[in-house]
Amino acid sequence: MRFRTAPDGGVDLLLDPIEVGFLQTLPDQLRACYEAPADDPARARLFPRAYLDPTEETAEREWQALAQPGLLRDRLDALATMQAHLEAATPRGRRRRVTLGASDVALWAAVLNDVRLAFGARLGVEDDTDFSRIGPDDPLGAEKAAYVWCSALQGALVEAMLLGLPD
Repeated sequence: MRFRTAPDGGVDLLLDPIEVGFLQTLPDQLRACYEAPADDPARARLFPRAYLDPTEETAEREWQALAQPGLLRDRLDALATMQAHLEAATPRGRRRRVTLGASDVALWAAVLNDVRLAFGARLGVEDDTDFSRIGPDDPLGAEKAAYVWCSALQGALVEAMLLGLPD
């Protein structure tokens, strides 16, 4: 993965075909998390409770009924936009070029945040979790590597957004 920031706050991503292929799997993975039962760790992390007090179940159900449809709609729209960007990627040598405008950079960062929350919940990520050494025999090695890669891409996009801020 390589990226170049544009003066307007956008970003040109140069991705290897395997990276594009992986990114194309994310919308379906996130949709599955959004549709999972409420007790699924990834779904619970993506749609946390507003009321932690067990005596507030009625208020929690009301909040979920009011807020969740809009949150879900926004997330599904973001996934559709990300898919469209990936489908519109243009060849650039061996790589594929994905051009993102400034608002698209923020949208991609938000989708990647959801990916990291979902993957992190399923991997049991804590504040001090260290994936710097993923062993070849680790049964969750691929999932951990995907988490680390998504974190790096999200970090690069956040850096690009910060560069676009006025001094």
